[in-house]
Amino acid sequence: MDKLLKPIEKVGDFAIFFINTILALGEANKVFGEVFRQIAIIGFDSLLIVGGSSTFVGLVAALLVSFQVKDYVPANIIGMGIWKGTIIELAPVLTALVIAGRVGGGLASQLGTMRVTEQIDALEVMGINPYRFIVLPRVIASIISIPILTAIATFISISAALIFTTYVYGMPYNDLVAGMRGSYQDRDLLVGAVKSIVFGIIITFISCYEGFNSEGGAIGVGLSAMRAVVYSSVLILVADFIISYYFYGG
Repeated sequence: MDKLLKPIEKVGDFAIFFINTILALGEANKVFGEVFRQIAIIGFDSLLIVGGSSTFVGLVAALLVSFQVKDYVPANIIGMGIWKGTIIELAPVLTALVIAGRVGGGLASQLGTMRVTEQIDALEVMGINPYRFIVLPRVIASIISIPILTAIATFISISAALIFTTYVYGMPYNDLVAGMRGSYQDRDLLVGAVKSIVFGIIITFISCYEGFNSEGGAIGVGLSAMRAVVYSSVLILVADFIISYYFYGG
């Protein structure tokens, strides 16, 4: 019975955590400085790993698409496939998974350490809202940073794919770009943006929740970081399907 009730209890705890964070938005004007600091940590410090992973995402996308169909379809169709696959799926999802590993685990560890060392309890004793002081700046920074990182990842991936297909497979650059332009739809950009924002919300809320509710000392902090990465990654894939189905399933 306890095993059945525990997941339900955890969902309830998360709902309370989410609502308290949303209510803290009324004091958002007090956390601007911390928001900018978190943008630097979440966004700027992630540029290198996102840039590196995005380069190979583009190369893999170009390799798979070009190798499979280069003898059967024209270059403009290949360009369309690279564009659609990258902006709708590969760039948002893989960027979010990389950020979940780097940032999500870090957020859970930070807040978990603050919890087990009673820093969060101290804030509450001093009358400072920990949701406003700790959680809200990280949520806002994530919602700002992750879409920007996704846009950068998309540009790098497509650039790498174009270079690879042009210089390795000898496909005409102009035809590849023409295929991308011909298949362009505003909805593609919208889907990529929506996914990146939703993924940012998932990563931050799950990671902050796990850290905020850590217990059991150093071992508990480690478990919170692990759960944050695992839960965020799974929910990213679930949300990816739901959003894709909403925009393209009908």
